[in-house]
Amino acid sequence: MSIPLLIRKVLFFSLLFGALQAQIVNIEQLRFKTDTSLWLFQDNLSFSVFRNTDQVVDIENDFLLRYYRGKNQLLLLNSLHFNFSEDINFAQAGFIHLRYVRSLSNLTELEAFGQVQTDRPLRIEQRALFGIGPRFGVDQKGSFQFHTGHLLMYESDKEMFNDIQHYDWRLSSYVSLLWKYKEQFNWTLVSYYQPRFEDWSDWRLSLQNQLSFKLGEHWAFTVSASLNYDAQPVVDPNIPNLTYKLDNGILVKF
Repeated sequence: MSIPLLIRKVLFFSLLFGALQAQIVNIEQLRFKTDTSLWLFQDNLSFSVFRNTDQVVDIENDFLLRYYRGKNQLLLLNSLHFNFSEDINFAQAGFIHLRYVRSLSNLTELEAFGQVQTDRPLRIEQRALFGIGPRFGVDQKGSFQFHTGHLLMYESDKEMFNDIQHYDWRLSSYVSLLWKYKEQFNWTLVSYYQPRFEDWSDWRLSLQNQLSFKLGEHWAFTVSASLNYDAQPVVDPNIPNLTYKLDNGILVKF
């Protein structure tokens, strides 16, 4: 199979099944300004098969499509994650995320986004988010980059297997770091904090790391770790407050 045909198939399945197994979607480690091309496509694909009592297949794919021109950026993100055995689908989750970013100065941007997310393992049938707010950066052109954003976010959240639905306003604040070493090694660290305005005891926290090792002009090997905490998850005693994940994969970038 040719590389262009493989990329087209990855895009097709990402758009069809979009998924992610996290309560807070992390776009930061996908969108650092490491180049200023008019168009940027980036894809991170991981695949594993293992057998215990059953054969289990796990596939995850995250991609970014970015349009960059002058003071404007448009970002489209979509992610796929599903895990299944011969008889059972364990994980079906996903999101699609659209974000517009307008540069106001060298260190300040205004961003607005919309997102739709579903997560079967965490019993989230549908979560729709809309937000707007400022984003600030320091030393964006060097080997070290630092950003922080503070957005007003509206959330419509429908739980799975019951009739409970939430309509809330939240603060969505984040801090993100990027360190590059000789264009061969990237490290990103991102932290999100999302409290509900009406009840600050209802908050979410996400810590996410990724190491990327460049293998060629368009290829890199990645190792990622994430930790997510939700003080008030869905009304289901089987859903924990704390979730975490560690994985590795291949990154394709054009």
